Amino acid sequence: MNVAAKKMELIKWLSSIEDKTIIDQIDSFRKQQSSFDFEKEINSAITADELKKRTSDFLKSLEWEK
Repeated sequence: MNVAAKKMELIKWLSSIEDKTIIDQIDSFRKQQSSFDFEKEINSAITADELKKRTSDFLKSLEWEK
């Protein structure tokens, strides 16, 4: 099934929904998806070296039984 056909199927299905709770959940999901800003997220991300350090520190903090 191609993308256009899937969209039409979803539109038909969405038009048939009458439950306000479900519509609110779908709307909430839609807003979550459109609010992602990759540039903003990448600017606040940690570096690979920081990830390695944090992971190493965390693993060292665990009590390993032999």
